[in-house]
Amino acid sequence: MDKTIETYLNQIVNELNCDEKEKREIADEMNDHLNLLKNEYIERGFTDEEAIQNAIKSFGEQREISNSYQESLFPYYKIFREGTWILFSLYSFVLLWNLLLVRLFNRMVNGDSFNRYFRYPQNYNGIFDIKAWKLNASIIPFKNTFDYINGSHQFNLDIIINNTVGNILLFLPLGVFLPILFKKYNKLPKVVNSSIIISFLIEVLQLALQIGQFDIDDLILNTIGCVIGYFLIKTINKIANLSKKNIFQETKS
Repeated sequence: MDKTIETYLNQIVNELNCDEKEKREIADEMNDHLNLLKNEYIERGFTDEEAIQNAIKSFGEQREISNSYQESLFPYYKIFREGTWILFSLYSFVLLWNLLLVRLFNRMVNGDSFNRYFRYPQNYNGIFDIKAWKLNASIIPFKNTFDYINGSHQFNLDIIINNTVGNILLFLPLGVFLPILFKKYNKLPKVVNSSIIISFLIEVLQLALQIGQFDIDDLILNTIGCVIGYFLIKTINKIANLSKKNIFQETKS
């Protein structure tokens, strides 16, 4: 395949939301059409390079072709994508509301007289008091999780669930939304890195604003939830592609 044509086709198929096999099949099909066009221009007396450029120009603009193929692969893709963006926006708001905004609002209303999320040491000297940071930071993995589980008689059940299973479920949707909305998150390492960064920033903000404690367990459990969401959407996608192939094979036969 000519390099110019290959680059042109890659830009088209890389925009498609389908598996790699389907992308290769679509690229091969378009390559056949482009070669026919190229040969027609060569027969008219154009050079090889001119024939390629004219064939690409007459074939069409990449974005329009990609949209047409995506529409044929998934007729309701545009509606699905817009709906997914709306759900992602709602999820992001709920996440930030529960972890930051509502806590910040409560602190603004109550001041330091009542703060269930942050512990103040004796003779507290303000936000730069190292004793406050030590008291509200846990950097030993799973220490607090084991404390919740082993000391279940000391904590209410809702507190145990929120700080263990809740932290997993909270970031599970993130692992679902990222691969759907952003093509660069089709690989697990990208999703894991983003989950760690987002969770870390939230933990740091909670500590800095005195509306929560920095807990390494939260970061770990959030990331586990995001990974579960990633594998969940990948599994659903594989099942959907398999069903689509079976229908296609039945139609052919």
